Amino acid sequence: MTTTLEHTGYNKMTVLYPEEHELLTPGQSLRDPHAAAKLRLQASLWLSRAQRELHDAIFLRDGSDESMDRYCSARAELDSAEAWALMVAKALIQPD
Repeated sequence: MTTTLEHTGYNKMTVLYPEEHELLTPGQSLRDPHAAAKLRLQASLWLSRAQRELHDAIFLRDGSDESMDRYCSARAELDSAEAWALMVAKALIQPD
């Protein structure tokens, strides 16, 4: 997922969430134990945030199109977070 930042006098710019910077190359982020711990923490935080968003979306569904969109978005975010957490785990087990 991405986020859009807007500054006065500047055009809108879309950037990756911090955890997605390492999504591109998680194996290269494991230079030392500190980097590996940071990567594990980021994966855990992203996964926790996605789970919380899905939980909220499930319990706030009221049948409207907006609530269905929120649910679908939260489900997709959780799927992405789970896939990334698995990539991180694989990189931690078998560093390149």
